[in-house]
Parts: sequence; structure tokens; C-alpha cells
Amino acid sequence: MTSSLSLERRELDAVVALILQVPDAHRRFEVDAAAAAAEYQIDGPTVAALVDAGLPSASGAEGARFDATDLRNVAVHLDARSRERKVLSWWIRELERPTAHARYRMDYLAQCPDPGHDGPCRYRLAVPEDGWHETASAPARGGALHSVTFDRPRTWPDLPDALLDLLEETRHIRFLWLPETLRADTAFVRTAGIGDCVGVARMLVEEAANRGLTARFSFGRSLTPPISASHSWAEFHVDGVWVPVDPVLVDALRQWGIAGPRWHRTRSLGGVLGRIGAHRRDLVAHAGQPVAARFPTYRDTGE
Repeated sequence: MTSSLSLERRELDAVVALILQVPDAHRRFEVDAAAAAAEYQIDGPTVAALVDAGLPSASGAEGARFDATDLRNVAVHLDARSRERKVLSWWIRELERPTAHARYRMDYLAQCPDPGHDGPCRYRLAVPEDGWHETASAPARGGALHSVTFDRPRTWPDLPDALLDLLEETRHIRFLWLPETLRADTAFVRTAGIGDCVGVARMLVEEAANRGLTARFSFGRSLTPPISASHSWAEFHVDGVWVPVDPVLVDALRQWGIAGPRWHRTRSLGGVLGRIGAHRRDLVAHAGQPVAARFPTYRDTGE
């Protein structure tokens, strides 16, 4: 994000007002101005404008430092060219492909964090549905540790009135990534009116029982070539089908101009959601320790 974008002050103030609802106790001021520019494309003049608007910061030996989650929120809310918006635009691109269903393949790629150790590399991979895949051998150079496939429909059953009423009660919630220490706090999401995929999904599942609805929390990946991203969402059992719903994210996609007017907030994003299971967990571990991994994703043509 650069000052050449000529940000509207009212837009900047609105985003900072949302961010300020997160208590400082949940922030980690670890990002300096140079990293803000490199990682989030937020240049010096924009940083100064954000600080002037009240964005939380802390003084460091080399200048002000910021919270990474705050900067990520600034980027996605204010910069149409940000990496965050680019990734989210892949969702709609895939969902609007003219097909009745789609199959995706997701590869697990990781490198040994301790080259030269004794014995073979031992990887443990989280796979659907709440399963594990273990391997004691390294892949060929550049190869995948494992691959999984997902068959995803593009059409879903009509949602019952009780579920539509529940989704309507989330209309006041604005999408905002929350710190890891706060994002699953459903009481905070309800009262503050802000939340990300984790808290909103857990809140929907909690409320489902009060309305006689069968729901489950889902964790997995967005199946959006060329690469998938971590995501959580709620699913409701409707006419024998688990239907993913994510109304707060759809609201955000419309607000940012990524999704068009045909995308009502009750429309399912499930066509590009690959469920790993009912719990958030590290997808790749080496010798019992989580390791960084990549998850290239491909549209499987069956060829």
C-alpha cells in the first residue's frame, strides 16, 4: 500500500476503529516500518497516517513497531492490490467456473528442518477426515510427501428458515483477523461485532443447538490453484448434505469488490473448501515437531 493510493481518511479511520476494539494485551509489537513495507506493502507515509489515526504501536530502539495482525487487517481492508485480497479473489474465480462439480488435488511439500540427522525423515501429515498419514522416507527432489483429493459440488440444498434466521443474526459482525489468543473467543466476537473465520464458525456452531440445527466446526484449506490457504468454517446438515456457510466472509468479499451482487451472504463457499477435520492442527510435523510446509493445489482434470 502506498500513499499514491490517496486513501480516504474516513476509510482509514473506520478500519482503525475496528482494530482498536482488540485489547492491547493481545498484541505483539514486533514489526518495524521496514518490515511493514516489505511484508504488507505499507509505506512510510501510510504508516504515519495510520499512527495519526490511532493505530496501536510501541516505541523501539529503531522507531515504532506494530502488530502483524493489525497490519494484515490494514492491508486487506484498504489495499485492493494486497496479497490478502489477491488470495481471496482466487476463491470467487474458482467458484464462478462453469462446472457442476470440481475435483482438486492438494500436495504436501516440506523440507527436512534438520538435514543430516540420523535415520530417515519421519513426517506425520494431517489428512481428511481427522486422519493421519505417516511416512519415513524423503520424497524425490521437489516431490510431494503426499497428496489428497477433494470432490466439491457447486450446488447446495436450500437453507431452512431456522438457519437463515441464525445467519441473519451475524449481519452486525465485521470481518477482522484476530490475534491467536482471541480469535476463538465467541463471547468477544458477539459483543465486539468483529471476528475472523475461527470465531464466527465456532459461534454459529454454538448457536445451532438452540435452533434444532445440526452443525459442526470444520478446519481445512481453500482449494484455490495455485496454492491453498488455511481456513475454518461452520457446516450445517441440510437434506443429508453438510453445507458450509461463511456469511461474514461473504459480506467482506462483497465490501471489497471481490464478489459481485449475486453473492448473497447465505450463498455457500463450499465449492472450494477442503475439509481436513473438526479441529485446527498443524498439517505437517517432522520427528514430532511442526514444520513449515507448502500446499500446491491443482484442478484435477482426470487426465
